[in-house]
Amino acid sequence: MESARRGDAVWTKPENFRIGRDGVTLSDTLMELQLGQSTIGVVGLDVAPPWHPEGLIPYSLWCKVLSRLPDATFKLVGERFSRLVMPQSEEELQVVRYAANIGDEMCRAMVQAAQPGVSESAVVAAGMTVAYRRGTHVPLMHLWSGAEPAASGMPPWSYRPQAPRILQEGDVIHSEVFGQSGLRGTQHQLTVAIGEAHAEIERAAAIARACYDAGLRTLRPGVRFEEVCSQMLKPVLDAGGWTRGPQYGLNPLVALCGRPTKLEQLQGAERYPDVGTAPTLLADMELEPGMTFAFEPSCAFGRHLVTIGGTVIVCRDGPIELNPFTAQLRRVKTK
Repeated sequence: MESARRGDAVWTKPENFRIGRDGVTLSDTLMELQLGQSTIGVVGLDVAPPWHPEGLIPYSLWCKVLSRLPDATFKLVGERFSRLVMPQSEEELQVVRYAANIGDEMCRAMVQAAQPGVSESAVVAAGMTVAYRRGTHVPLMHLWSGAEPAASGMPPWSYRPQAPRILQEGDVIHSEVFGQSGLRGTQHQLTVAIGEAHAEIERAAAIARACYDAGLRTLRPGVRFEEVCSQMLKPVLDAGGWTRGPQYGLNPLVALCGRPTKLEQLQGAERYPDVGTAPTLLADMELEPGMTFAFEPSCAFGRHLVTIGGTVIVCRDGPIELNPFTAQLRRVKTK
């Protein structure tokens, strides 16, 4: 209401709103629209990568809808809908470029802040300050640091009552940074070596870059997603390393590259459940101009891990990489 009063462009009329997210409100609306005996496409029961392999719709809500609409036919259309909306319009791509620019600026500020004696939270704050100054709200980035960090995810001090870690000479910072604008997102894989990097870090960085370049060579209209994935994985598999990458689709996040983990290289991993391999989602999808992908090739030998990359656009004449700054290991000189 307030946005309409201010003159903003809104996409739906007031009479089309329904208050409530429960099964009764949803089924009442379908009956009101005389759809009680219709075929209805449902988004939300399909795979919702990367964390929800069996969908997002709550069990109790869905049971209520089925019981109150016994004559309706429901079909899963989430995957087809996602494929339909993945190619972005030129207007949408302008927003993606703007989001990528924000993410790049965040990463540059983080690299500048990364010095021995500085806390992890100060590095995060440097990036998030840029985001808020640029007028966007982004999710808290993933960040881990240490001499041999192999973990990925939000920093431990964001969910445990503990102090942020203080950076030291020889540390490596692993961070996944999110650019965002107008409900369009970009992702940036920032790895920073503070001081002289271990030889295995340098080796892993070179192979991760080879994976990235293989992806750029393959990302063309008409190529199947599975082919891009296999080409990006080949350098790290040939080198005998393990990987967390290498890529997935953005806007929306649906296509996801499968990955062989090989976590047996990590001492202590044998005590945990077998992670196994993740299958490629939308493997048969043919790439189209306007699709956006997060390239995040990684390579690790033991606990020496490097992940690089950014957001790439599929174009008729070849890919456009929006974030070359994070497509390489960043190094911070200390002395």
